[in-house]
Amino acid sequence: MASIQRQAAVDKLTESVEAAHLDDLIEIYNELFPEEPTTEERATQNPSVIRREIIAHMTNGLEVEEILDLWNVIFPAHRDVWFNEDDGTIHFDENIEPAAMAD
Repeated sequence: MASIQRQAAVDKLTESVEAAHLDDLIEIYNELFPEEPTTEERATQNPSVIRREIIAHMTNGLEVEEILDLWNVIFPAHRDVWFNEDDGTIHFDENIEPAAMAD
């Protein structure tokens, strides 16, 4: 298992959002804002707005649960992702190379 500090995990997620394709942005947005999901039409018309909204939310501070949920969306190969409360780190399988949704 590899581990990463909470802020480093947020940074890694943010980098992935910055490079994400439109379909992935929609999935990420809807994970963060399930009560107000975006549509493909809105995302197609304003992808930079969707991206900015996601990144703004992320930089304002993510709860641990949000980090873990987003990690599973952005890095789907990492099935066993968990938070260690004792040292404040996110743990994931180091044998699987994190493959961001974006190419």
